[in-house]
Amino acid sequence: MEKLTKNDDGELMLVNIVEGMVRQKVDELIETLDMCDCKRCRLNACAIALNSMPSHYVTTEKGALLGELEDVEINYQTNITVEVTKALLLVKEQPLH
Repeated sequence: MEKLTKNDDGELMLVNIVEGMVRQKVDELIETLDMCDCKRCRLNACAIALNSMPSHYVTTEKGALLGELEDVEINYQTNITVEVTKALLLVKEQPLH
């Protein structure tokens, strides 16, 4: 996640922290389903889940994102799990390859 929040010159960045949590949850849950785990299927599941959830943008610099993640993760965790599971099942049923 740190790579997403830092420019090479250390400037502040605008980040949707829900995206990082969704990507992590997709990686975690795809292992439990008997489905394709290629990059296309993973990204399609991320896109579907993210489009069904509110975003949560923050401005941050290196090292500052961790605190933001902890606060938001508590509030979003159940919703992220539900939306990612639905997205993965949809991609499993209708892979785009």
